[in-house]
Amino acid sequence: MRKMKNKIIISLLLLSSLVLASGGSIYTRFGIGDILLYNSAREMGLGGTGIAHGKHDYIGTLNPAAWSKIELTRLSTGVNFKGYDLSDNSQSAFYTETDFSGMMVAIPISNDYGITLVGGLLPYSNINYNVAYEQSSPDLGNYKTDYTGSGGLSKAFLGLSYTLPFDLSIGTTLEYFSGKTDYLSRLEFEDQINFTNSEYSLSLKNHGIGFTFGILSPDFSKYTDLESLSEIRIGATYHITNKIKSDSIAAFRNSRGFEEYSNSAFNREIPSRLGVGLSLQWKEKYTFMFDFVNQNFSEFTEDGNLSPFLRDLQRYSLGFEFRHGSGRFSSTWEQMIWRAGLSYEQSQYIVNGKGVDEVAAYAGFSYPIGFDNSIDFGFKYGIKGTTENNLIKENIFAAFITINFGDLWFIRPER
Repeated sequence: MRKMKNKIIISLLLLSSLVLASGGSIYTRFGIGDILLYNSAREMGLGGTGIAHGKHDYIGTLNPAAWSKIELTRLSTGVNFKGYDLSDNSQSAFYTETDFSGMMVAIPISNDYGITLVGGLLPYSNINYNVAYEQSSPDLGNYKTDYTGSGGLSKAFLGLSYTLPFDLSIGTTLEYFSGKTDYLSRLEFEDQINFTNSEYSLSLKNHGIGFTFGILSPDFSKYTDLESLSEIRIGATYHITNKIKSDSIAAFRNSRGFEEYSNSAFNREIPSRLGVGLSLQWKEKYTFMFDFVNQNFSEFTEDGNLSPFLRDLQRYSLGFEFRHGSGRFSSTWEQMIWRAGLSYEQSQYIVNGKGVDEVAAYAGFSYPIGFDNSIDFGFKYGIKGTTENNLIKENIFAAFITINFGDLWFIRPER
């Protein structure tokens, strides 16, 4: 019964022609919301690429095998800002949200063997919407319906990388997922004499275990005669999320007051995610990257049931990075790193038979605050969805800021 009510609410939410929203994307109502495929300003500036890109001066979030290139103990943390310009066939509105991008610490144990221990806390998915519209009927008069949702999943992880012979790197992480999600549906009548306002709330507490495995190839440029090319690498990751257990509490408020009428638990099956990437350098200053990510959300289940609003997620992205130089005594300008990227995403959402796709452009740079330390900036402009089929078009503006520190720890003194 609860699932049928949710389907009715979703249909009304997206079919309404008078839409006001706040927070994030209204499409986050489906499944577990938007999946955050990258969590740093550097990766945003590169269009979300980096599966085959391992560098010594930052902690990547896309492939644990790339941690084998880290030489110093590193700390990274940051925030992100997102703005959404939402529009349908009749009106538009602009809203914003600011979130914590997570924190990571990397500790090299052995540079010779590429053994690096990495731990941290990162957001995994995000739900944030607030949609209201007004209607009238001969029987009910004027009334307003309001739908809100907030929350998502975060992951705490601990991972390790290792370099095998022939410069082949592998990495793995153990992840614990947790988070709370709140949904609220409210009905308010203009006629308070004959009708009583009512609301329905659903609160979910989620937790589960996941794993990520990664591999990073050796530098294939060593086997070519092309002197201008270097660091030709292929990377791959496989992310597995076991069942996410959701403890739910549902309540209803009407003229009789507030009643808690359901307290139960159910499982969510989040499908595995596969990512592959290619990276290469030209003349040691220019790096080009290409990534592909696939996650079969058509197999996502909630309490054993498939969702009619979800399909497979596929993302194609291109990234470019330019470095003047990395010497300790280089000027500030020479130590700055410039980035750009493009992406096309077939999101996991499908509504009214119409898939919700996104195209985006990216830019970014790193400003040095010392040798191998920087403040990283990433920017995005994307277009998601369409106004066809009574859907919502979203113009997305985003900015990531990440502070990236590195220092030399755990030095064994000479005797």
